[in-house]
Order: sequence, then C-alpha cells, then structure tokens
Amino acid sequence: MSKKPGEEGRAVSLEELVARAEELKEYAGALQSALNTYLTQYAELQLVLDTLRNLPQGETQIYVLLNRLGSAMVPAVVKDGWDKNVIVNLGLNYYAKASRDQGVSLLEKRLQAVKRIVDKLQRDYKSVLEEYSYIQQILTQVFAQLQSRQAGSTSVESGSR
Repeated sequence: MSKKPGEEGRAVSLEELVARAEELKEYAGALQSALNTYLTQYAELQLVLDTLRNLPQGETQIYVLLNRLGSAMVPAVVKDGWDKNVIVNLGLNYYAKASRDQGVSLLEKRLQAVKRIVDKLQRDYKSVLEEYSYIQQILTQVFAQLQSRQAGSTSVESGSR
C-alpha cells in the first residue's frame, strides 16, 4: 500500500480495502503458523546439536524419550564407539550414517537453512503486519468520517423539526 518512487496512486473502494485487510489478516495467520513450525524445528535441531556435542564418549547410560512430549522414558546404554555410528535424518525419509563430527556438520547446515527460512518468514510477517496496520488506520479514519457525517446530518434533521 505504501507508494514506491515512480508509482502512481489509484483510488480504491472501501470494499477493496476491507477485502485486502481480510486477505492480509489470513496471510499473517498462515505466516505465523509457518513461523511457529520452523521455530520449533530450529529449537529441536539446536537441542539435538547440543546433545550430540555434549554426549560423553565411551559407554554411558541415558534415558530415551518414547515420545516428543516426554510422557515416558526408558533407560538405554550408549555403546562405546557410538561417535563413529550416528544416524542423521537428511529429510524426506533419507538417513545417513556418519561420525559425530559429520553429523554435527550436517545438522549445523540444516540449522542454518532453517534460520534463513525463519528470517525470511519474519521479514514477510513484519511487512504484512505493516500493510495491515496501514489499511486499518485508513479504515478507522473513513469510519470516523462517516460517523461524524451521520451525526451532523442527524442534528440538522432534528433541528429543522
């Protein structure tokens, strides 16, 4: 809605403004949903990276979550040499067997890709909210003008009786 250099303004109807505001509101909701999904993925990748980096070498006992909610855990033993036998999800149900260092490297690349997506979604979301806010201000002004006109015409009608 903001004018760019060399861009001419055009008249839009009130209905078009309301429709655009609704469209932006829906799009903002979709962007927010996608952003939440990628922020969750980012946090989970960060947790996996921290765990891989900090898991001690050699045999160690840990507890493994049975679901993502942490409803139940079971004890497990991580065998000596595990750091040469890490399975990393590459996406689309493809997995790679790698060393700890290779796994960390792969996950760091994926983390950076997710970060770029999050940054773009945040920029898009901000832009959509700015345009939505601008349209809302215009609609508020138009509504106030309509109310004052109606109030003025009502007082003229009641004064002439």
